[in-house]
Amino acid sequence: TDAASLKRLQGFIESTLERSRLGAREERMKEGEFTPLLRETLELFKYSARAKGLSLSARVEGAEARLWMDAMDLRRVLANLVSNAVKYTPSGGSVTVTAAARNGLLTVYVTDTGVGIPAPALDGLFERYARAPQGAAESQEEGTGLGLAIVRRIVEEHGGLVWADSEVGSGTTMAFALPLAGLKEEVLS
Repeated sequence: TDAASLKRLQGFIESTLERSRLGAREERMKEGEFTPLLRETLELFKYSARAKGLSLSARVEGAEARLWMDAMDLRRVLANLVSNAVKYTPSGGSVTVTAAARNGLLTVYVTDTGVGIPAPALDGLFERYARAPQGAAESQEEGTGLGLAIVRRIVEEHGGLVWADSEVGSGTTMAFALPLAGLKEEVLS
């Protein structure tokens, strides 16, 4: 049928794009510091946060944490998570980014005092086209629902994990953990 061949063609196109993207990523992967990326992200959102009456801050433990990364893609991850936090936090609230390098991992938490996400919606949050159901006040917020699926894909392609924790009415924490660079295995003989 037409629908089946269209679906096959779409699958072919997506897998071709994915292969070329992964090839390009291999070339873009470099060892670098995480903190400058975080600083740039906060700079990007400080005006929209201020305009909304939000406090936006970050705390980094192990500021010189180095990752093997595609810096462009990690900027997308940070921008997406901070953008969502700012968007869903009412005036007077706060958005805090906390990063800590420990036990071979850099763990990053983006915590807001926003509307929160109901527990049933947390499970599929990082799937394609999933959007958290919001309160009536938030219902006019536009979004494709692709953001968190992209966040998850990028984090996993960097060998990391992503997760979320939330309580309706008191806020959400989006988190991800990535392996630190320079922890190559050494074989002794």
